[in-house]
Amino acid sequence: MKLLILAAGIGSRFGGIKQIAGVGPCGETLLEYNLFDALRAGFNEAVFLIRRDIERDFRETVLSRIEGKIPVRLAYQSMDSRQGRSKPWGTGHALLCAREAMGREPFAVINADDFYGLSGFSAVARHLKGGFPASAELCLAGYRLGGVVPKSGSVSRAVCGADEEGFLTNIVEHVRVEWEGDSLISRPKGDPSVALSPEAFASMNLWGLDESVFPWAERLFSEFLRTDGAAGGAEFYLPFIVGEMVAAKAARFKVLPVREEYFGLTNPADIQSARNSIALRIRRGDYPSPLWIPGGGCAGE
Repeated sequence: MKLLILAAGIGSRFGGIKQIAGVGPCGETLLEYNLFDALRAGFNEAVFLIRRDIERDFRETVLSRIEGKIPVRLAYQSMDSRQGRSKPWGTGHALLCAREAMGREPFAVINADDFYGLSGFSAVARHLKGGFPASAELCLAGYRLGGVVPKSGSVSRAVCGADEEGFLTNIVEHVRVEWEGDSLISRPKGDPSVALSPEAFASMNLWGLDESVFPWAERLFSEFLRTDGAAGGAEFYLPFIVGEMVAAKAARFKVLPVREEYFGLTNPADIQSARNSIALRIRRGDYPSPLWIPGGGCAGE
């Protein structure tokens, strides 16, 4: 099973290249801990979607450490200078850029800068291994919203609705979600603030997909470029593609409930928090240290 890791973001809020930011004792990145868990869950091939301008650094850090651990392929998301564009088009466009590398088998997708946990990968892997029925049942890991928003700073979150059978009914991208005391608030640009339930499902972009998503992504991206894409900062999100597929009854997405303690890299203060979280998991035995050479030293020592 293939795992697609979206690692082409520019880290505008983070202030640096978070895809290669070290959070482990030997400089291991957050995406490496995700890859380690994905391997344990049964994934056996990785596709990294990156930008060409970070390829050298990415090879010298991440790829040098995981060499021989899992087959790897690189795909590339390019910048676009149209209308003053200075950053990639977003996760939906990233998915399209990796189309050739994904082949025809079902696959999973994650972001490079969020922690998903072994239980998340295991849930999606079990679904993928079970095969999709004729009803086009895809899946996503549904995290508790209150558990995936940091106590300080704002983040973008896709909030999901599910029916009594656990299938996705709608998905809404909230681009600025933050805590206000004990309340979760979404602050849409130019619109009134909205209170969100901490118990709602949130998609952290851990999806189980197949090739049926690509024609939808291609058509919707073309429409995006004719409308919202004219705005320099607009992004084309993967959850938008899913929402359109659900609305058209083109596929059913099973929401797989996952309970994991969240951490990720969005704001500058997150780096120390992520390091603390990894250190805690190493102490309790979740991960070896160094990650890829148990009992060994850090490279270069």
